[in-house]
Amino acid sequence: MEIRVAIDLPAGLSEVWAHLRDVTTHSDWMLDVAHIQVTSGCSEGLGLRFTSMIAIGPFKLKDEMEITAWEEAKVMGISRSGLARSNGTFRLSPTASGTTLSWEEYLELPKYLNAKLVRKMAKSISTYIWRNNLQSLRKQIIAQQATGVGRDLGGLINVGHEWELRHYGPLHVAKVATKGADFTREAQALQILEKTQVPSPALAKVLSPSSIVIERVDGPTMLEDVISRPWTLTRHAKNLARLHRALGSITAPDNWEKVTEGNSLVHLDLHPGNVKLRNGKPVVINWNRASRGSPAFDAAVTYVILRTADSRIAGSRRLVVSSLRSRFAQAFIKEFGAAEVQDHITEAAELRLLDQNLPNNEREAVFALARGELD
Repeated sequence: MEIRVAIDLPAGLSEVWAHLRDVTTHSDWMLDVAHIQVTSGCSEGLGLRFTSMIAIGPFKLKDEMEITAWEEAKVMGISRSGLARSNGTFRLSPTASGTTLSWEEYLELPKYLNAKLVRKMAKSISTYIWRNNLQSLRKQIIAQQATGVGRDLGGLINVGHEWELRHYGPLHVAKVATKGADFTREAQALQILEKTQVPSPALAKVLSPSSIVIERVDGPTMLEDVISRPWTLTRHAKNLARLHRALGSITAPDNWEKVTEGNSLVHLDLHPGNVKLRNGKPVVINWNRASRGSPAFDAAVTYVILRTADSRIAGSRRLVVSSLRSRFAQAFIKEFGAAEVQDHITEAAELRLLDQNLPNNEREAVFALARGELD
C-alpha cells in the first residue's frame, strides 16, 4: 500500500533539512508521535535507530525505526517495524519560493488486517495524518523564522572533553558545558570576530555562562577533508597559517589574560579539527581558550598539537594519519615562518602540558618535542 503526500515550504533546503535531521524533534510536529527515543550509538545519519511511540486517539503503539538512506539536504529514508511494517522516504526539492518536501511510504499491514476495506481505510487515515504532519511542520518553520532561533535543546550532535553540542532550532546549535566550563570568553571572542575577516560562527544567544547558542556550521572539518583527500594537504596547511596571520591583526581586550608577549587575539587550539569547511571555505570553531598573545606563539601551539596529537584511529590508517599530520605540520610552519614558530616551541609545549585532558602518550610526545627528540 503506497502513501504519497507533499507540501511546499517557505524555506530553503538547508533550513528544512535542519528540521528533519534531528529525529528526536520530529514529535514536535508529527501529531501522531508522542515520544522518540534514540537507541543507537550515533545521533544522526545512516544506521541511526530509534523507537517511536505512536498515539492515535486511545491507541498507543511502539515502533522500532531505522534510518536507511541519508543524503544531506536531499533524502532521508526510514524503515519501521511494529504492528505494521513500512519503508518511507522524505525527499527535498528546491523551488523558486523554498522547498517541496514529500513523504513516500510503502506500508505493509499484517495478514489479518489485509482485507480490501481495511486497506482502504488504513490508506485514507495514514494519508490524512501525514498531510496534517507536514502542515504542522510548515507552521513550526514559519514560527521559528519569526523568532530567529529555537527554544529548547535538541538531540546530541557531538561531545568534547568539557562540552556537548546539541541541536537548537533549525539553524543553530547549543554548546553546553559538562564539567563546569565557562563559555563567557568564547561568547566574547565570537562577538569580536563578527566584525572581522576571520570566519567564525555567529553568536546567537547566551543562555548562561556554561551554555551558548551559535550558528550551525555544516560540513567536514579540515582534518576530515585532508584524510579523505590527501592532495588538499598543502592548500589546507597554507590556509591554516593564513588564519593565524589574520588573527594577529585583531587586538584582544585589555582585561584578557596574557599568555605571552603581544596583544593579539589568539585561539590556542587552532588545529585542522577545529576548522569546519562550509562550502569549501574555512570557519574556525571552539573559541573557549581564546586569550591575548602573539600569532607566532599561537602558531607554535598549533605546531605542537600537529606533531604530538594521537589520531585515535586503529590499524594501518593510524600510520597514514600520523604521516599526514607530520607533513601538514611542516607545510604549516613553512607558510607561517618556521623561525618564528621554532622560537616559541618550548613555551607552547609548556602550555600544552597544562591541559589536564591530555593523554599520557601525547604528554610524553610533547616532552620529546620540547627536548628536540621527537622523530
